[in-house]
This record gives sequence, C-alpha cells and structure tokens, in this order.
Amino acid sequence: MNPPPVFRLPRMVKAAIDREGTANRLAERINSMCRDAGQSCRITRRTLVKIRDRPESVCFTLEILTALQIYFAAHGESLADKPLFEKRGVLEAVSCSRRVVFVLGSNACVQERRDDISRWDNLAVAQVLTAVSRLSPHSEYSIEDVIWRWPVTPESLTDDRFQLALNDDLASVISIGSPLASLGTEIMLAKMFGVEACSAPNFGPQLSLLPFYFVWRQQVTKGFRSAFALTWRELLPVDRNLAKRVRSGRASCFLCGKRRYVIPVNGNAWTIPGVIVAQRRAAGNVWVVLAGLAGPATFAAAELVKRITVELPWREGADSEVLCVPIKTRVKVDPANKLGGDVRRVCSVGFAGSPMTYAPN
Repeated sequence: MNPPPVFRLPRMVKAAIDREGTANRLAERINSMCRDAGQSCRITRRTLVKIRDRPESVCFTLEILTALQIYFAAHGESLADKPLFEKRGVLEAVSCSRRVVFVLGSNACVQERRDDISRWDNLAVAQVLTAVSRLSPHSEYSIEDVIWRWPVTPESLTDDRFQLALNDDLASVISIGSPLASLGTEIMLAKMFGVEACSAPNFGPQLSLLPFYFVWRQQVTKGFRSAFALTWRELLPVDRNLAKRVRSGRASCFLCGKRRYVIPVNGNAWTIPGVIVAQRRAAGNVWVVLAGLAGPATFAAAELVKRITVELPWREGADSEVLCVPIKTRVKVDPANKLGGDVRRVCSVGFAGSPMTYAPN
C-alpha cells in the first residue's frame, strides 16, 4: 500500500514563520504584501498556526490561498509551480512523467549481429520498472542501449538514440550502470554536475569537486577516462599504498566524501559500494543514475532507490541540486552455481550514508 500524500503547505508555512520570527510577524508581512499588490485578501496569525500544526482543521478558501501565493511567489516558492502534495522519494517523482526511458550500456557482438546487456543491469531494470509501474500505470516505458566504444568524445555520441530521451522534457530518464558500464551514465552525470564528460577528473589532495569517484583497475578500464573515475596516478598523492594495489590489479576502490571503500579482487565475499544520483531537470522531469562499482552494486542501487523517502530538490525554471545517496551490498560466491560464469550472489543491501545534495557547477 502506498503511503498517503504529504501536504506541502504546513512545511512551507513553518519555514516562513521561522524566517519572519513569529506567526504574528508573518501575518503582518503577508497582509502588507497583499495590500501592495492591490489585493483585498488577508490572513490571520491563528490561521497560519493552524496550517502549520493542524492543517486538517483549516478550511482553505480562495482568499487564504491567494494571500499565501503572493507571499511565497516573492520568495521563489510559487504555489503555481509546485504541487500542493509532495512527491516523496525519487521514484514517485519519476512516476509523474508521461514517458520513462531506461538507458543501459551494451557490448556489440558484430559477427553475431547481437548487442549484449549485463545480467545485473537487466535485473536492475526489472526492479525499477515494477516499482514505477505501480506508482504510475499509465506511463510509457522504453529502453535505449548505448553501445560501448573507446576512445570516444561527447560529440561523437550526439547521434546515439538515448540523446533523444535526454532532450525530451516529457521524459524521465533512468541510466543503469556506472560510467564504465554505460557511456549514457557518463553523459548524464556530466550534465548533472556541469563537468566535461570522458575527460580526466579535476582531482587532487586538496581538491575534490565531485562527491564521489570510482577507481577501477587499469586492466579493466583499458584506457577509458571518466570525469567520475580516478586512475592509480590520481590516487597516488592521496593514498600511495592504495594506489599501488590498484596499479598492480589487486584491488579497486570507491571514494565518497572522506570515505574510501577498498574491494580486493580475490576472495569469496565482498562489500561493494555504489551511488544513487537524481536530479529534477528544469522542465520538471527527472534524471536518475543507478551506478555500482560492479554489477551487483548496481542491482542493489535499483533495490534501494525504492526506499528513498526524501523529496527531490526544486529550483524554479532551472536544474535542481543533485541528490546523491551512497549505497553498499554484501556479495558472496554462490556455492550452488555449478555452471560457472558470474558466480556472485547478493546477500544484503543497505545505504552507506545519508542523502546529500550538491549544487551543479
């Protein structure tokens, strides 16, 4: 059962009372602004307190709503731009869109005329599609795959079909996989954070413009450069021993704020990190990236995005702040898998920290 909708006005009125100092001062301020606007509407201190504390007891008249609109519009929170009920969580915001497009990375098998998509990415799509379709059964859903190639530039990707979804203000877009798994993720993250895609990151011991960085072994990346990934060379001034382990192919790593998650290559069990990134675009549609350091963590991000309850930030007429939520998953070798291939099994998933917001550059 879905939770009841959250009424936005009590939170807005509470913030306004805190801003003005008291409910009485807020009422005086609103009424003064109404007079200056040539409107006869007014509001009382008692009504403001009831909206804040007991909104179910308020009879919302056109006069009350007009008075609130005049005040909040002057503070960048027009009631004409934001719905009265909050959409809590990332997927509730996604469900408001007419179209939802999943972007996945694929690898071309030229001789067989086939494009292969990761098993973990497919499982992630199934998780999210089930959740969003329950929230909005009337949305249209589609999948676009981005064929992996390197070297590549952002300009060389402009004709890829997934770009049509990025340019569609009616579509919310969910990219599955890290930049190493999907070039679509690299392009979306670069646009969200305002950095250049497919380039060396601006990173150093005293400089970190982004909230997270992937660190893959060079044996895996084979020269791929991402604005959201470090090589052992960038890591060297920060952590020499870790840089040596990455260079020798013994470990990979994920940096999130001041935390470092080191994942050894060998073993039978690992804790693999990842991140959920979401942004409300200027037109109101939503972009989401579910990116794990490895496939199982991407699947974990798809499971955990359903549990996010904070509301996506709003910014009138512009792209919002970026919401970032670090996640982790416990993975073990599956002893029941006798067929080989990917023998990893997800044992548990969880958040690795609280949701954080970042202003785009």
